[in-house]
Amino acid sequence: MKILSIDRKLKLLKVIPENADDLWHLEKVIEKGDLVSGSTDRKIKAKNVEQKAERVQLFVTIEIEKTDFQKFSGVLRAQGIVIEGKPEELVELKSHQTIEIELGKPVIIKKKELKNYQVERIEKAKKASQSENALLVVFDEENASFGLLKEFELEPRGIVRGASRGKRFAQDESVQKKYFEEIMRKCSEIKAASIVFAGPGFEKESLKKWLEEKGIKGNFLFANVNSTGITGLQELMKHDVLEKISKQRQIIAEAKLVEEVLAAIGKNTGFAEYGFEQVKKAVELGAAKELLVLDSLLLENREKTEPLMDAVEKNRGIVHIINAEQEPGEKLKGLGGIAAILKFKLQY
Repeated sequence: MKILSIDRKLKLLKVIPENADDLWHLEKVIEKGDLVSGSTDRKIKAKNVEQKAERVQLFVTIEIEKTDFQKFSGVLRAQGIVIEGKPEELVELKSHQTIEIELGKPVIIKKKELKNYQVERIEKAKKASQSENALLVVFDEENASFGLLKEFELEPRGIVRGASRGKRFAQDESVQKKYFEEIMRKCSEIKAASIVFAGPGFEKESLKKWLEEKGIKGNFLFANVNSTGITGLQELMKHDVLEKISKQRQIIAEAKLVEEVLAAIGKNTGFAEYGFEQVKKAVELGAAKELLVLDSLLLENREKTEPLMDAVEKNRGIVHIINAEQEPGEKLKGLGGIAAILKFKLQY
């Protein structure tokens, strides 16, 4: 997610979604009654029989009635009533209109109330998109090129040269192992959170097998690219494997929170509560340090859930929205879709 501006005073968000996850986040942020502005097109009827109807580009602001994110087609439709637009002579006020929020195009959201957790959600989406601290390693039998990806900028980090074994030296495993050792030594020097190994041949599969045999573990991903060197690194930057890194990080963060709740419950420490009524008591007593809410629960029952979220934020607590479609969300669902990590034990 690219954030153009966040104005808390005017309750205004201006963003550019960059992938399907961004659209999914926006669906959770946009509510009924919000004003959404963006580009759309409308079919204009012909003035006479001889002319054909034509589609014209409009910029409209609509008052939201509902949103519909179609995950498989990657389209977020915002539907509502037109309150203003340009060109004015072509815009029909108070008519129903759909804005398709598209990747790479700016959208403006004017909210009745801009919640902290909504801002945090947008900022998390921005961080997820950046895939920072991902080390890209593109290699074949002869050379391994390294690049550190920071906010979509590739910083070259050198080359490790291997021996060109070819068919004659295909069985020389000692040469291959020494090459892999040099690659991993270079990786450890750079110290990235995630490493993506890629290449055009079978060498990456050999490296994967070698890592398993050696018991070397890490946040490793493997991908196919057609080239090596800087060309291969640039090709890898466009690969969907980088999106997988972002998703992994978010899932890991959410898993840690849910596991902390489960551990407290399992050990009966008294520093966690779950289920709506018990969490509500904890929030009312000012005991909730962190609140975990399943996104599906929030969508289904905002009126019941948001007051708790507001109360936690006002008491300087932190609200976490957990993705219902991932494993941590499944575990939270088993706890009623809501849980709290406490500052102190409740007295009953």
